[in-house]
Amino acid sequence: MKKTLSAVAAGLCVLSLSLGAYAASDEYKAAKKQADADYKMAKAQCKNLSGAEKKDCTKKAKADHEAAQASAKALK
Repeated sequence: MKKTLSAVAAGLCVLSLSLGAYAASDEYKAAKKQADADYKMAKAQCKNLSGAEKKDCTKKAKADHEAAQASAKALK
């Protein structure tokens, strides 16, 4: 009886750990997708600008995108 309970408990621990990893993977994918969508929208807003403003806007959008991707990788 104790062996069966130990085996069931071990199985549940493994299952809970794998589900936790799966949830983290989903969070990572969602964060990455959101970062990409935000970057695309920011770049579209930069198209309306010209000259130095456009260059600065594009640099800021890229920097924000890289920061969001780094945050997403932290969830992995």
